[in-house]
Amino acid sequence: MTTLSFWGIPAVYFFIVIAIILPRIPVVGKFFNIINTGLHELGHALMALLMQGKVHKIELLSDTSGTTVTQTPTNFGNILVSLSGYIFAAAMGCFCCYLNHVGYQKGLIILLSVIFLFMLVLWVRNVYGLIWIILFCGLNAWLLYDGEALYVNMAALFYSVVIIMEAVSSSFILLALSIKDSGKAGDATNLTKFTHVPAFLWSLLFVAFSLWMAYLSARLLDLLPLAIGN
Repeated sequence: MTTLSFWGIPAVYFFIVIAIILPRIPVVGKFFNIINTGLHELGHALMALLMQGKVHKIELLSDTSGTTVTQTPTNFGNILVSLSGYIFAAAMGCFCCYLNHVGYQKGLIILLSVIFLFMLVLWVRNVYGLIWIILFCGLNAWLLYDGEALYVNMAALFYSVVIIMEAVSSSFILLALSIKDSGKAGDATNLTKFTHVPAFLWSLLFVAFSLWMAYLSARLLDLLPLAIGN
């Protein structure tokens, strides 16, 4: 992995700070946080298809929330669909960090663009979602066609950090919601309806998984040793 740096400090530290500040910046901050939202909703959609169900639509909203309307023939399928959003988004964040680690930054940007174009063609129909995907993929097309390798590498690292950090923060937000009002805890609430296991416990599962993915991502980004004792 080629380490990007500014003034002798690895760029990943700057991107971590930016990812923390981003949600508080109107418009621009939310624009990039929706990458994680899209991956979350795609996780639901792909699992529904794997369970021989149907995906009716996906919406990506300006407040960084999203919805996926699916139809699954079994209760077990409903459970897996509800589980898949947070897990898929966190796993994708870790996978993006792996692509950075092995030097496939351009491939990472192509992959994200293809994913969202795939969603656009099949499921995304709300106006904001359409506009966001066009702008995001347009930005990536410019980076790949006309951008210098440095900017491509910076964008790939930035996307990876934003995705994994948003995966962690969204799982903690869900945990807080499940404690405050378990009836409004999104996927955790749905899982409670299907399994009768408290939403709080499902939220803890999502938090634990996202932290695990964040730990692996930190190792891949050279924030932690790749092996104990190194």
